[in-house]
Amino acid sequence: MFTPDQWLAIFSVVAVLLSPIFALEVQKRLDDRRGIRERKMSIFRKLMTTRATQLAPAHVEALNGIEVEFYATGGPDKKVLDAWRMYVNHLNTRTGDGEALNRWVDKKTTLLTDLLYAMAQNLGYDIDKVAIQNNAYHPKGFVEIETEQHALRKAALAVFSGERPIQATVVGRVQTSQPLPLPAEINLPVPRPPALAAPKPETLASGLSTIQAEVVPGAGKR
Repeated sequence: MFTPDQWLAIFSVVAVLLSPIFALEVQKRLDDRRGIRERKMSIFRKLMTTRATQLAPAHVEALNGIEVEFYATGGPDKKVLDAWRMYVNHLNTRTGDGEALNRWVDKKTTLLTDLLYAMAQNLGYDIDKVAIQNNAYHPKGFVEIETEQHALRKAALAVFSGERPIQATVVGRVQTSQPLPLPAEINLPVPRPPALAAPKPETLASGLSTIQAEVVPGAGKR
């Protein structure tokens, strides 16, 4: 049997040998937790800075990354995932027109605010829903530009797909004795090359006389 002093010496040696391993394991766990928090913060930061421009690619990218970075079976992360699923499910529903569209937009704003609030609570930020919803700046010019670009894309697609013709306006006077035919009714004849007329006998005889007069007698002799 070992004496108490011997046991203490053994424990001291084991502690000295294992302390670097424990230190590395603790440091690794701290780095993993720090990395997870940084990725969550990156997603939250993108969603907060683009919450007024929800069609921005950065906003969509961050929204699709929530399911991966906040994956958990319980605790605060589950609240974030529940709010995320409700928001994405609403985004994938039909918007409708008129009053239905207004209701859809209002609900979308509420669900996005709930999602950002759950993420803020998960990351330890003291911020309320009113600040999340109202403290966002989106210039009116950006709204007009987005609306005009959307209208231009729809009009161009309608023209290229053949759903809408291109309107043209004739400037100046147009004189016609009768209505112009439709393009399908226009039947232009195919032009043919003019036929060559046969030379007259008098022309041939005159040409031969001219050639004979120019021949020098004895030109073929040496």
